Amino acid sequence: MPSKVYKSKLLWIGVNIFMLAMMVVIGGITRITNSGLSMTEWNLISGIIPPLNLNDWVVLFEKYKQTPEFNFKNSDMTLNEFKFIFFWEYFHRIWGRLIGLTFFLPLIFFWFTKRLASNEKRLFIILTILGIFQAFMGWFMVESGLADKPDVSHFRLSAHLTTAFLIYILLVYSFWNYLNRESSFERTVTNKKIEKHSKRITLSITLLIITISSGAFVSGTNAGWAYNNFPLMGESFFPPILLEEDNKLSLINLFHDIGFIQFFHRIIATLTLFTILFTVYKAINDYNFRKLKKYYYFLGTFIICQYILGVIILKLLVPTALGLFHQMGSLIVLTNLMILFVETQNRGARIRPSVQ
Repeated sequence: MPSKVYKSKLLWIGVNIFMLAMMVVIGGITRITNSGLSMTEWNLISGIIPPLNLNDWVVLFEKYKQTPEFNFKNSDMTLNEFKFIFFWEYFHRIWGRLIGLTFFLPLIFFWFTKRLASNEKRLFIILTILGIFQAFMGWFMVESGLADKPDVSHFRLSAHLTTAFLIYILLVYSFWNYLNRESSFERTVTNKKIEKHSKRITLSITLLIITISSGAFVSGTNAGWAYNNFPLMGESFFPPILLEEDNKLSLINLFHDIGFIQFFHRIIATLTLFTILFTVYKAINDYNFRKLKKYYYFLGTFIICQYILGVIILKLLVPTALGLFHQMGSLIVLTNLMILFVETQNRGARIRPSVQ
């Protein structure tokens, strides 16, 4: 029978997965509503206190009026409109602090009561480093939109989002291993088919993360509005920057061009789609994965829907609600892939956290 410590760890990690998933949604709303630059300062403690009266709101609004975003985009904004965007950025930051508390307080308890195995300690040290880096990237990203340009750096936005998904990957990996705690630490003899399939899933996850990162580039530059036909971009398959003669191309130039950014997202998303579908096809025809067929059928169906949704969003010039659903969809695909990754490992090289 599972011990109380085991159940506590499972609950702890599960709560953090839920809170991080919600953070991705809240962050998506913050981005889509252009709320991210409404708070011009970052104070770890005093920043928890919201505006309590009209004077507080006026002070904050006056600070926002000094930003490039207000001067170039929102010069006619009213105080009530400011309150709306302020709410989402404030909620985003408060939720981040809550995640910090729900992660670090139990971690400190488990660590100092010696209820973590050495492999668990390594995992949570990595998660701690990523969490601190994520918090830093959040402010570093916002800071980029407070100086000269009315937008945050899409490079920093992508790093911020990608780090969140990397943390999510590690949490889901840890959680699903806890659920499969009957496995052992020792490496067992592996089926070559299982090893190959594990590599296919790893490739699928890698491509999905790159797709998500490139999606942040699209969002950060509003590249989704550049072309709204598919599969062509205007009258060509390629963006103009790749067709210009005597054009000195560099990665920096390419990833500052909204046409190329949208093109790259299209290409990597298509590659991800076919890689995942191939992985699904190989799995449902393999006896080793007969008990996981429902996961693979769901994955195959959902990734097709996710791809079609992306095309619809493009055609409709990026509706806010659909853009948010698209981001949530990527989280669902990633969760499914991580579950299948752990299940595949548990049919070959089995690793699990200690059970106490």
